[in-house]
Amino acid sequence: MHCAAQATECNSLDIDPNPRVNGWGINAQNHRFISDKDAGIDSGNVGRLEVNWVYALPETDSPRFLPYITSNTVFITDGDERVLALARNSGCQKWVFEAGSAVRTALTYLAVGESNLLVFGTMSAELIALDALTGEEQWRTLASEHPKAMISGSAVAHGGRIFQPVSSWELAWAVNPFYGCCTFRGPIVAVDAASGRLQWRNYTIQIEPTVFRPRLILPDLMGPSGAPVWSQPTVDAKLDRIYVGTGENYSSPANDTSDAILAFDMQTGELLWKQQFLANDAWNVACELPIDFNCPDERGQDLDFGAPPILLTIDGKDVILAGQKSGYIYALDPDNNGKLLWKQKPGNGGKAGGIHFAMAVDPARGVLFVPISDRDVGFYGDNPPGEPQPSLQAFNAQTGDRLWRTNAPGDCLNDEEEIDNCFIGFSAAPTATDSLVFAPTLDGVIRAFDSYTGTEVWKHSTLRSYEAVNGGTANGGSIDFGGIFVDGGELFVNSGYGLVGQMPGNAFIVMSVKP
Repeated sequence: MHCAAQATECNSLDIDPNPRVNGWGINAQNHRFISDKDAGIDSGNVGRLEVNWVYALPETDSPRFLPYITSNTVFITDGDERVLALARNSGCQKWVFEAGSAVRTALTYLAVGESNLLVFGTMSAELIALDALTGEEQWRTLASEHPKAMISGSAVAHGGRIFQPVSSWELAWAVNPFYGCCTFRGPIVAVDAASGRLQWRNYTIQIEPTVFRPRLILPDLMGPSGAPVWSQPTVDAKLDRIYVGTGENYSSPANDTSDAILAFDMQTGELLWKQQFLANDAWNVACELPIDFNCPDERGQDLDFGAPPILLTIDGKDVILAGQKSGYIYALDPDNNGKLLWKQKPGNGGKAGGIHFAMAVDPARGVLFVPISDRDVGFYGDNPPGEPQPSLQAFNAQTGDRLWRTNAPGDCLNDEEEIDNCFIGFSAAPTATDSLVFAPTLDGVIRAFDSYTGTEVWKHSTLRSYEAVNGGTANGGSIDFGGIFVDGGELFVNSGYGLVGQMPGNAFIVMSVKP
């Protein structure tokens, strides 16, 4: 074990029963907001951020976790099957847990009685809870028995229950013409937080798939299927509901719960209402290959809801804000079965966004911050026709009026030479404070913008090698997926996201405001 700090720091753990930063959305309404006071970083001191320590993630070139942070410990995953507790000041390892399957979600903390639990999901569709103090497994629950199911969306906890969405890689298995495509139908589960026992399971597609088209040599085509949930559910405690955004259908026939916002009863799991925003988006990876026997008849564009819905209260009135890979944002009325209040289209859209992983809000001001990717995805398929608009934009969440727009900075050049696998645009989840919006870009640069004007006020390139506190070298790359967390004068970020042809890397970077 490498440990640059004193032994007491390496051995001590401290758990905050009311963490300031928790889970994918920072809170259960997916605001991605933290006050200047709690962040410890504002427009006056952001320029004094410097790298404190870097941890190398040796088993990945595309880290996709969000840390859980306490006063003296940072909990991370290493891109493979391990969960680690590291000393916040030094990166010293305190404990490690082997999950047995790749961890794909944020680490979500909740206190249950005397227990301090960290909950996460895996590639094998298991939901696992650890004792945060020791790293010992408390329980694990299989969220779906579908053979191609996995967990990608983070869990959210409320009222002693954990609500977990399930997604699937069946859309990729469809490239095999001898695979019987497709039968996955988007489970949502509720489990008891203390025991992990399943309390209810419902589906984004309410009917079981049947034979859509018989075939003689190849397996029959099945459907409807798909409509996975890739992101954290949103808790509406007042109405006792959770809201989720769904993905595309995987096979024909397309149905009316794909590319939609759905509301489920938290107690029973009943589907209460649905609002679909793009019909006939049935697509799988076979559609992009010459051998496309499993491509649905609709041949959609994969423009689903990858970002979680946001629940925001403005002047006493609740509104759901949803961003889609199509480039559209929508405001819905949760008190009126998700009735559309307004919509805007700040991006052109595409398979990697449009709006990709999340949006953020300033709840006091009622401002919505929207990152737009609009990047070309090459052999993964064509984007909708039109002009890409990679940018960061702010909207009045009540009216939909745009407040400002900042085009994506960066040029993907190094000494006038083009950087391989570099893209310009905002794909990662943003994080807002009272004065700043932290929105990293695909070119590997951490950036902070004035939340009132959109002016860039600070940046730091991670495209370099770092001496890692756990030995060896960590390399920066594209910044995507979960983006940035800020807490107590420190900034936490993964650099390197080599999926979809982007710049790989394996650096978990911790920066601190220096005197």
